[in-house]
Amino acid sequence: MAMRLEGRVAIVTGAGRAQGIGEAIALRLAEKGAHVAVVDLCRQREELPREIFGQWDELQAVAENIRQYGVRALAVRADVTNEVEVATMVARVTEEFGRIDILCNNAGGGTGAGPVDRTDVVDLPRSAWNYTLDASLTSTFLCSKHAARIMIAGGFGGSIVNTASVSAHGGMPGGSAYAAAKFALVNFTQTLALELAPHRIRVNAFSPGMTMTQYVQQRLEAVAQAQGGKTASQVQAEWVRGVPLGRAALPEEMASVAVFLASEDSSYMTGQTLIVDGGLTAR
Repeated sequence: MAMRLEGRVAIVTGAGRAQGIGEAIALRLAEKGAHVAVVDLCRQREELPREIFGQWDELQAVAENIRQYGVRALAVRADVTNEVEVATMVARVTEEFGRIDILCNNAGGGTGAGPVDRTDVVDLPRSAWNYTLDASLTSTFLCSKHAARIMIAGGFGGSIVNTASVSAHGGMPGGSAYAAAKFALVNFTQTLALELAPHRIRVNAFSPGMTMTQYVQQRLEAVAQAQGGKTASQVQAEWVRGVPLGRAALPEEMASVAVFLASEDSSYMTGQTLIVDGGLTAR
């Protein structure tokens, strides 16, 4: 297999959980020859007791799996909604590798009104709205801001890939915060692409449909328990009923799209968002 990213340096945020899209992206980048820095929060947030974030041992395990491809790996703890921590993370990666070529803004999520929880706007706490926008939109702004500075200074060009969501492409009753964040992320991708084009830095996004990550599996189990008398498999079957391909995606299927956008295989694409949803939005 050709090493199409040999010697490139990539950052993947939200990469600290097994069976997650971030982990899958990091491993696919490594398979293609890139050195990879993986980033996750690696601690719990007291105000979000139901949210489970990637922990330090999990993040280190991802880094070790990356090294099996014969490339270098770096695990970094950072809250990507905190600008000081983001700036420190980018500096650490630059110090370790000397450059940044690829940034995959995969960290995201939310609570209250998406991606899985449902709360109507009239009942949505401001705190849930703020957290969801921070996690799914502001994080991408902060990481892009600081990584792009390094890319511009390096003069090598580069690629930024943002993980959006199928939720960005239509109304989502009960999911206002997450849908709004991802809708804004699509426009942010377009705007940043125009700003960075003179520096030969491409910016694209992809919008996953339902993907069988560990996070989604936990949500299936929680919904099944809340509804009573159902199994997680039954809830999953209900969720995928409207998907023309008739199934949820695997994280590896999302990773293949992300790495396509990161690589020179998409060298004349910028400002675009690819929808990867099994045909859901084609209806």
